Amino acid sequence: MPRRKTITYSQLRVGIVVLIALGIFMFTTLYITRQGGLPLLGGQYTLYSYLGDVNGLKAGAPVHLSGVEVGSVTRVAFAEPEALRPVKVTLQLRSDIQSRITTSSQLSVGSLGVLGEKMVDITPGQPGDEPVQDGGVLQGEAGDPIKGIMTDASQTMKDVRDLVASVKAGEGSLGKILKGDEFHDKLSDFVSRAQEVFRRLSAGEGTIGKLINDPVVYDNLSELSGGLKEIVTKIRDGEGGLGKLVSDPETAASLSNMIHQLDVVSARIADGEGSIGALVSEREFYDKLTSLSGNLDSITARVERGEGTMGQLVQDRQLYDNLAATTGELQGLLRDIRADPQKYLRIKVSLF
Repeated sequence: MPRRKTITYSQLRVGIVVLIALGIFMFTTLYITRQGGLPLLGGQYTLYSYLGDVNGLKAGAPVHLSGVEVGSVTRVAFAEPEALRPVKVTLQLRSDIQSRITTSSQLSVGSLGVLGEKMVDITPGQPGDEPVQDGGVLQGEAGDPIKGIMTDASQTMKDVRDLVASVKAGEGSLGKILKGDEFHDKLSDFVSRAQEVFRRLSAGEGTIGKLINDPVVYDNLSELSGGLKEIVTKIRDGEGGLGKLVSDPETAASLSNMIHQLDVVSARIADGEGSIGALVSEREFYDKLTSLSGNLDSITARVERGEGTMGQLVQDRQLYDNLAATTGELQGLLRDIRADPQKYLRIKVSLF
């Protein structure tokens, strides 16, 4: 029979120390390499989310809740064929924050910095909403702001290049301005005219030139300004008719009284008092005026047709001439009577 090997106490003690050291090393390694602040043993739960585009998200990426790291991504894979979105992301989260991730929470994929390291960000749910249970699905969609900025910047640079190319080709208003000789000629002509205008202004020509260079114009304006200032001072002090109108309380009271009287007259007219009120308000008075106007129109029409004495007098030329001749003879007779009254005024007295 083979001889049995005996283990001494010292060897057993060395083995136990090595096992303890290996256990401590393994525990330390697991504690250090754990992700997302997850407990080493227990205290975790799993959520899923379906995304249209993860923008390069990989397993091991941290998960943030309001900026605090609360877990990690354990798996990124294609979703089931019947899923609404093509990529399924598995999240391992701390159990103590489960009440903060509810049905109204939103998951998005972003970047930790300009280097593009991906991470998952979750917005807290509204108070009172139901928490998402272990194995539940969290709604979300990828949204990498860095990628969006880079895409926008690339599109902007492309637009700038297209714009510069169109300007160089002489397209558009700016291109025509930079490439066209006609604009250059017009600009040169404008500069020449501007120089001529400034030369004339400097020489004191024209109204503006005199205003700039002639001290007499300045003195006149200064005198006018002083006169206006004096007039305003007099008005403010209540001098003159306008000053009294502005400052005199008696004048203001008179104007107020006049306005009041006008209001009274307007009210009486509106109430139908007086002739004007009756004309405005009473239908009978208006009808009478209308009838009178109609009668006058009828008389005028008859006169124009030569009817009646007035019509004959207006329309018959012979009657007018006869009246004119008779008037002339009467005027001659009156002159003769004044010249020799005894010729026409003889008084013969006979006694029987």
